[in-house]
Amino acid sequence: MGLAPAVPLSTAIAEHLAATEGEYGLYAEIIAADPRLIFAVESLIREHAELRRAMRRDLSADLSDAQAADLARRLDRHCQRSNDLVYEAYIVDLGGED
Repeated sequence: MGLAPAVPLSTAIAEHLAATEGEYGLYAEIIAADPRLIFAVESLIREHAELRRAMRRDLSADLSDAQAADLARRLDRHCQRSNDLVYEAYIVDLGGED
């Protein structure tokens, strides 16, 4: 029983890449707001390349349930790291300094 909805997943990933990468993407905004996060941004961009390769390889074949679960875990971890980055970049310290 393989993974069927490859096209919607590919579309969602393409939309994510368009929104995050590039001169006016979210990652450029994050670096402008907090340049110390450049390494984290570069790491996520490298993950994008790895995920694109995995998507092309895995979705060109009929995925087993184990392969689909592995891909889903990788995408989930990437999303969590991306969310953590956004949180770190835009968190506001409401406490005062002593």
